[in-house]
Amino acid sequence: MKSLPAELYGGVLILIAMAILGLSDNLFYFIQDAMGLGQFHAIRSLLSACLMLPFALYMGIRLWPQRPYHVLGRTCLQTISMFLYFGSLPIMTVAEAAAGLFTSPIFVLLFTALIYREPIGWRRISAVAVGTCGVVVVLQPGQNGFHLLQLMPVAAGAFYAMASMVTRRWCAEESSLSVTMNFLFVIGLSGAAASLIFGISPLPDEISQAAPFLFRGWMSLSLEIWGWMALQALASVIAITLLTKGYQVADTSYVAIFEYSLLIFASLWTFILWGEALTLTSFAGFVMIAVAGTIISRRTALKEAQS
Repeated sequence: MKSLPAELYGGVLILIAMAILGLSDNLFYFIQDAMGLGQFHAIRSLLSACLMLPFALYMGIRLWPQRPYHVLGRTCLQTISMFLYFGSLPIMTVAEAAAGLFTSPIFVLLFTALIYREPIGWRRISAVAVGTCGVVVVLQPGQNGFHLLQLMPVAAGAFYAMASMVTRRWCAEESSLSVTMNFLFVIGLSGAAASLIFGISPLPDEISQAAPFLFRGWMSLSLEIWGWMALQALASVIAITLLTKGYQVADTSYVAIFEYSLLIFASLWTFILWGEALTLTSFAGFVMIAVAGTIISRRTALKEAQS
């Protein structure tokens, strides 16, 4: 495979990573009734760190960041993003949640324009409009049963966008493994703290029953659930490794397009595992979001190259 052109090689790696992530995130539904969101992140991070730490020590990779406070700032933003993303999964499919998360290029553009006063051309403005329409098509806010919790993945996209922006500006000199390990530590610690707090001081029933997965305390787990968690963590680590490698071997503005294949892979795994088929309306929304993100990424890369 390494004989392939760099762009194609990187794209193939990311396609494989997205296929694995689509499966990994769908495995979430096997465990959602056995634990809460905080415990899920705590255990998943612990298992992932146990898989990655021996490799880091063997390779002699420095895990303590060069700029700890900058890495911590980036990590907090990504932690909030992942809490929102996984917190939305009990009420929607992985593909629908991923569609919200993939609004991050739109938010990157908007934040860049607002904070750094960067001018935006008509192409990217049009892309923002198309992507916004795509989100509306996927979430269908006019339908019965829509509630604010369905906006959680869109909020996740906003925080993911901020994390992406500060990663480039604050953490460019950090090793990817160091950044990842620090993220696992913070999100794991945050998850453990949240589940312990909810266990000691439960929220009123009217709140906890509205979204039990979000506010569940620490619970004892069966061996079967531990097995699903281990498989989920292993798949996530493999996917992150492939994703990182893909971005290392090819131009980011090119290979980032392949990330949108997660929408298709997630829908495919949802159909295989749960028998839930992708609707034509959702597919149309996915296409709109993917087109918008691709245009924004490519035009932004072109602007940066010109400057």
